[in-house]
Amino acid sequence: MNVIDLPGCPPEPLMSYLKALGIFRLVVEQADPSATMVWHGGVCQLHTTLDREGLIDFFANRYSPTPIIGPWGARSGFYPGSSESSAREALNQIVASAEAIPRLALFHDTIEAVRNLLRTNGMTEKVRDDDKLRLMRLCRNNLPDAVLGWLDAVFILTDDSRKFPPLLGTGGNEGSGSYVSIFAQLVVSLLVDGTDDGGVSNSLFGEFSSTFEGISVGHFSPGAIGGPNSSQGFDGGGGANPWDYLLAIEGTLMFAGAASRRLGSDTAGKAGFPFCVEPIAVGYASESDKEAESGTRAELWLPLWWQRPMTLAELTYLFTEGRVQLGRRQARNSIEFALAINLLGVSRGVDAFVRYAFVMRNGLSYFAVPLGRVAVTLKPMARLLEDPGLTQWLSQLRKACRDSEKTPARYRTALRQIDQAIYTFSTGSESAHQGLNNVLRALGRAERTLSIGLRFCEEKALRPLQNLPEDWLMQADDGTPEFRLAVALSGIEAKGKVGPFRVFLESVEERNDRSFQWHKDKNQGAVWSNRPLAANLSAIFIRRQIEAFRDNQTMISLRSPCPAKLKDVSTFLLGNIDDDKLADLIWGLAAINWPAVKPRDSDETVEGDDVASNDSIEAAKVVTVPFDFGVPRLLVEQWSVEPVRVSRRIIEPWSSRPTGYRLKWKLTKASQPDTVIDPEIFHILASGQPDAIGQCIIRASRRLKARGRLVYGYRNRRRPDRSPSIESPFRPDRLLAAMMFPLSEPDLEAVANAVLYPPESEDTL
Repeated sequence: MNVIDLPGCPPEPLMSYLKALGIFRLVVEQADPSATMVWHGGVCQLHTTLDREGLIDFFANRYSPTPIIGPWGARSGFYPGSSESSAREALNQIVASAEAIPRLALFHDTIEAVRNLLRTNGMTEKVRDDDKLRLMRLCRNNLPDAVLGWLDAVFILTDDSRKFPPLLGTGGNEGSGSYVSIFAQLVVSLLVDGTDDGGVSNSLFGEFSSTFEGISVGHFSPGAIGGPNSSQGFDGGGGANPWDYLLAIEGTLMFAGAASRRLGSDTAGKAGFPFCVEPIAVGYASESDKEAESGTRAELWLPLWWQRPMTLAELTYLFTEGRVQLGRRQARNSIEFALAINLLGVSRGVDAFVRYAFVMRNGLSYFAVPLGRVAVTLKPMARLLEDPGLTQWLSQLRKACRDSEKTPARYRTALRQIDQAIYTFSTGSESAHQGLNNVLRALGRAERTLSIGLRFCEEKALRPLQNLPEDWLMQADDGTPEFRLAVALSGIEAKGKVGPFRVFLESVEERNDRSFQWHKDKNQGAVWSNRPLAANLSAIFIRRQIEAFRDNQTMISLRSPCPAKLKDVSTFLLGNIDDDKLADLIWGLAAINWPAVKPRDSDETVEGDDVASNDSIEAAKVVTVPFDFGVPRLLVEQWSVEPVRVSRRIIEPWSSRPTGYRLKWKLTKASQPDTVIDPEIFHILASGQPDAIGQCIIRASRRLKARGRLVYGYRNRRRPDRSPSIESPFRPDRLLAAMMFPLSEPDLEAVANAVLYPPESEDTL
C-alpha cells in the first residue's frame, strides 16, 4: 500500500477540497477499491496500491468521466439556439468519439438516453419553468443508475417542488454560466483532443501549470474568477487548470442530498443537504447582518479527518447520512452547527470542519469564501445552550428579527451579540466558564432591550427569557465578584405581595406556576432605566421598601438562596467593580429558574448557642467592614443579637479576659427585634445631599441606641446631643445601592461586631 500526498489538494479553496473528493472517489470506483483517504499535513493523502506514476496514468489514460448533464437548465446542449451551441458541439463530439475512446461509453449512452427522453415527451425546445419539475422527475425515473449520484447532488425533489443545493447553483447553472456545459467542453478538450498532457500531474501534486483563460470556475475558486484586484495589475484575467475543474465537479457527487421531513408544519418537505446550514454573519472580519441576510446564500461546513484514513463507503455514509445534531434535531444555522460540534453531535472520525460561505458578488453570482476552520472539541458545558427553552426563545427572536428593513436596529444588535458570544464560546480558546459568562451577558442585554419594547414583543409573540437551568450558576461562574454579586441580587425571593427581584427590573408579572409573562398594564414596580448601575439598584431598594410597607411588613426582605459575600460588597463600595458587566449579569441571571435553586447557606444556627460563630469572627478579621455601610445596613432587615462567648483559640493576642473568653454579638431569631425600620434613613441617602451619608449614619446610630445597641463613637461623649463628624469616601447612591445586596448570617454578624460596641456581660440585652 503506497502513501501518496497530494499537495495540489489542500482543503482551501473549495475547488481543491472538491477535487480531493473527486480523485478519491474515482480511484476507488475505477482503479483501486481498497484505497483510503485522510487529510495529513494540510493536504489530501491517499493510501492506495497505485504509485505516483500509476495515479497519473490512471487519470490521463483510463479515467471514465461521470455523465454530467442538465437538460432542465440553460446551455445544456440538448436544444437548438446559439446559446446552446458550445455545449451542443461538445456533446456531439463525445457521442462521435465514444467508439474510439471506450471510457466515454457511459457518457455517450447517457446523452442518447436524455435525447430519447426529450423526444418521447415532446420537449424539443428549451423547457419552460413550469415544465422543469416534470423533466427532473422524468430524468430521475428513467436515466441510467450511473447518473443518479449527479442528479441527487444537483437537485432535490420534494413532494411538490424542487430544491437546489448551494454547491451547484440552480440545478447546475450559476448566473449566466453552466457547470454542465463547461464540464462537457473540458471532457472533449482533455480526453478527446488530448490537450494539456501535463495538467494531471500539475493538478495532483501542485506543480507549476499554465492555466486556461476563459474557464468559468463559478464559485469554486474565487481567486481564479478574474476581474479587478483579483491578481497583479488592475485587472486579472482569471483562469484555472482544467483538470482542477473537471475533478472538482466529480467531487460534488459526494454531496448527494436527500429530501428529509422534519418535525413541525413549517418545515415539512424541506430539503436537506449534507453539512449545509443557514448563514449567520459571525466569526469573520467582514461580518454584517446585511451580508448574511441578502448577500450570503448558505454556509457549507466541510469535514476534515486526520486521525485515521476513511474508506469510500465510510465517507459516502458521512456525506449522505451523517448529520450534525443539536439535541434531537439537526443544526439549522452556523451558530447551532458550531455548538453541535462541541457536543460531538457529528459522525465519529471527524476532527475539524472548514467553513465556507456562498457570498454574492457582481450581479447574481456567488463565490465560496473560506471562513476558517473549527476543531471538533468536546465541551460538556455547551449542553446548557441546547436547553429547549433557550433554543426556542432564540429561534423566536431570530424569526422576529428576520426582516432587517422593518426590525429596529437595537433588536438585531442584541441578537447579533448573542450569536457572537455563542460562536466565540464554541470555537474560541478561552475557558468554558468565561465563554458561558459572556453568553449570559449577551442574553441579559437582549432581555433588557426587549423589556423596553413590549409592543414589539407582543407583535412577535416574544415571551420573557426564563427557566434557565440552575447549572448556569456554576458553569458560568468566572470567579469574579461581579458574577457573585449578580447571583445574590437576581435570586432575591418574593415575600407577601412584594415580588421577586425580577419584577423590579422589567414589566413582568409572576404567574401561579412561577413563570413570567409581560405585565398586562405597565408594572409600576419596574424601576430600572437607562441610568448608572448604582442609581438603578438604589431605585430598586427604595421601591422594594415602599412595597414592603404597603404590605404591612416590618422589614425589607432580601432573602436569597445565594447571599453575597461581604468582601464582594466592600469591593463594590470601593468602586472596584465593572458596573456594565454586573448589570448585564443581573439581567441574564434573572432568567434562572430560581424557585428550583437550593440555598447555598443554611439558615440554622451554629451548634453551641453559647459560643459565637467562628465564620462571623473570621469574616470580621479578614474583611474590613466600612463603618459607613455597616451602621445603616443593620437597619435593613429585622434581626436580634445577643452576647455570646468566643472561644479562647480565636482571641487576638492583645485580647485578655479573666474568664478566658471574650463576648461578641450573635444573631438570633428572637421575636422581639433589636431594629426598627426607619424609611427616612434611606431616603436621606436617595436625596443625594452633600451631607446625606453623615445624616444617614447619625439617624441610624440613634435608632440602634434606642434599642440598647451602641455604635462606635457614641459612648463617653461629653455632649450627647452633638453628632460625630463623618467624612465618607463613598457616594450616597452607591452606598444606598450596597444596601440591596443580601448577606449571609455570618456576614451580618460580622457587620454587627464591626460597628457595635461589644457587650459588657452575658446579661446585656
